[in-house]
Amino acid sequence: MRRLPFHILFSCIFLPPVLYILTLQALEGITQKKWASELRGSLISDSRALLQGRMRIEDEIQQNVETFIASCRALRWGFRAKIVVKTETGRRLYPSDTLYTFDTEMLPQERPISRPMEMLHVAEKNLTIMDEGIEFFLTVQIPRNAWLSNGILIFYIVMFTFVLYRAYVSSARAARQVEIDNRQALEAVNERLMAAQQRLENVSGKETGYQDEIEMLKTDLDLASNKVREAEDEALSEMEQLEERLQESVGLKEELEMEVLRLTEELECIQSMQRRPHKKRRKKIYSAAKRFKTLYKKLEIQQRAIEGFLDLELDLQLRAEELIHTMNDDSAGLPVKRKLFSKKGASPTFECEFGYKGRIYWRPGSGTKTQILAIGTKNSQVKDLVYLESK
Repeated sequence: MRRLPFHILFSCIFLPPVLYILTLQALEGITQKKWASELRGSLISDSRALLQGRMRIEDEIQQNVETFIASCRALRWGFRAKIVVKTETGRRLYPSDTLYTFDTEMLPQERPISRPMEMLHVAEKNLTIMDEGIEFFLTVQIPRNAWLSNGILIFYIVMFTFVLYRAYVSSARAARQVEIDNRQALEAVNERLMAAQQRLENVSGKETGYQDEIEMLKTDLDLASNKVREAEDEALSEMEQLEERLQESVGLKEELEMEVLRLTEELECIQSMQRRPHKKRRKKIYSAAKRFKTLYKKLEIQQRAIEGFLDLELDLQLRAEELIHTMNDDSAGLPVKRKLFSKKGASPTFECEFGYKGRIYWRPGSGTKTQILAIGTKNSQVKDLVYLESK
């Protein structure tokens, strides 16, 4: 299933506006600090003309501020600046509450003053203002709808969209790889299952053939016995012929009995080979026996019960182990379906159900332990009962 990690999706949604705001604030702060340093040194450039009275200090400040503003390219990129110059006593020398234009023809020029008294008055006023102290206030802003701020926002949106796309592609690629691996694993398991079913069918076919051959030999043995009895009835009349036929029949009988014994032994050998677990299954049986012995100290679980447990489906294994766990805690409270008695007069065996079709057979063991004899289903119930009769 293709899905994006939550932290990537959250970051791609949350970070663009946050970085956009932080970037604008950082640019405003850096620009304001830089412009304040530059403007502080150029606020009054011709103090000699001010002290001689040839120019008013207000005009000098306005000229220098307007010149500084005209030289700032950043204002053309979308920055806005507000500059207020005052004396320390609060007298405003340069009030500027509007945005600035950059027409150098509008800058104030030095105005000639012809009368000496007027120049003296201007010089005294300029000196008084300079003695009061001059301070300025600079505020730099980037409008949130300017092309610079919009460009920064678009840059972050495009960047995190690319990150989101790369994350989606990576997640989709990983999901496809997992799907391919699961399909390949399923195909491999199906192939092994079909091969095992084919081998089981072959062995079952051979077993059926041997059983048919045994039945035929038994029939031949019965016919031979009948012939022997018929020969005995005719013994009085044809003694010599009967002895010859009897010898032939006895020889044939012995030969057939030997063949029956040979085939019986061969069938038992095949059945024992079927019951003999291969190396991998022996390893599973050993591992399960070791685990049960470690977990359930009050139980004695026989090998046939472990083999039956491993033959169960996964959900039945879980239900069986749940019942085993309950049995280890208190076997007296188990719901017993029926009680079974063996022909050898041993202790009775109890049958309990799990998972509707599961069966577990147990009886009290040595001391306080409980002995689990077999675990199976309704399909294996006949074989399990035959096995329990021998216990």
